[in-house]
Amino acid sequence: MNGPLKRLQVLLVEDDSDYATVVQQWLNGAAADPGFVLSWTESLSAAMSRLARGGIDIVLLDLTLPDSQGIDTFLALHGRCPGVPVIILSSADNEPVALQTIRHGGEDYMVKSTCTRDLLVRNISHAVARHRRQSAVGVAGDAACKVVAVIGAKGGTGTTTVACTLAAELRLQSEASVLLADLDLDSGVIGFLMGVNNGFSILDAAQNAARLDSTFWGGLVTDVGGVHVVASPGLGYGGEMDPHTVSEAIAFARGLYQLMVLDLGRLRGGNHALLELAAETILVTTNSVASLHEAKRAVEVLCAGGGDRGRVHLIVNHVDEAAERLRTSDLVKFFGVEVCASLPYEGEALSSALLERKLPPESSAFRRQIRNLSRKLLGLEELKRSHTIPGLLSLLAGSKRRERAHA
Repeated sequence: MNGPLKRLQVLLVEDDSDYATVVQQWLNGAAADPGFVLSWTESLSAAMSRLARGGIDIVLLDLTLPDSQGIDTFLALHGRCPGVPVIILSSADNEPVALQTIRHGGEDYMVKSTCTRDLLVRNISHAVARHRRQSAVGVAGDAACKVVAVIGAKGGTGTTTVACTLAAELRLQSEASVLLADLDLDSGVIGFLMGVNNGFSILDAAQNAARLDSTFWGGLVTDVGGVHVVASPGLGYGGEMDPHTVSEAIAFARGLYQLMVLDLGRLRGGNHALLELAAETILVTTNSVASLHEAKRAVEVLCAGGGDRGRVHLIVNHVDEAAERLRTSDLVKFFGVEVCASLPYEGEALSSALLERKLPPESSAFRRQIRNLSRKLLGLEELKRSHTIPGLLSLLAGSKRRERAHA
């Protein structure tokens, strides 16, 4: 592994000589330490030959080359040298292809028309640092922590309530160490619901990713009922999230917890990379037509390019009491993914709990559904609802009435 002061060896695979010249000028003029040494090839075959000689720290790859096209270009190069991080430099802003390359191990997807010198230098440095940290942690360290992402089809689906309740139930059902992270940076709802007000947020972790340790991290999180919560900066932030630095912070935290729940808010281009951190993705929709339409689009993005539909699970939150209840079989047929929970309408009770900054009551149907979802994620059997004494008496009375009717 290169020492901290050695210049990074970058391989650019690009058949446009004019753009290659631009990249050469950008990296030669970069003031960032440790600096760069650029090698350039115009074809996939030439890139393979250069990689075979070793010494390359990162590849900048155009997917459209004289001897290879599209996602196959990335798959061929990554398959030959899986230990070398790859950033895609593409002429096309193609969301499904971007997600597919990241799903198969790419570090980033950058569009040439919006790429700048500062952005490229920063992303190269972050990609190499992230790759080295993951290599140091090893596969066993990643497998020790299960990460679940919760994302909404649109605003107002109850995504944050689901995320908070899921984190609480994962803790109760397993007694494992659990982190709840609010990655919806302009929301701040998790901090409100969970009563977190320590002045720190996930951005503090991201901005200090290079010097994170357990002591520093401990100052960022708040213990709420056994769940460690790291909030978002909230409505006053108004900036853009850098998914790379946030990913580095989350990668560090994976070594501290057994379970993590990430609230990503709505599906956006900037949080695709964060979705790749998760073993499972929970997509939350309501039973409104608009929300179901957006959920359908979100499923297609999440599963683009042959993505694993088994990793995507749908929750339907019935917020409209007057709407017809949707059948699970119809939903599975429409979306092509598992429906893991169908949350009943509990408008007043749920609203009262949230206004008091409390999670849904443990006896509520909402909570029971999330409880069984948490047990499923943990590989445990579903808890069957037990009958209360009044319920049993009612059943017995009904049985006696039926016996008299048949006498």
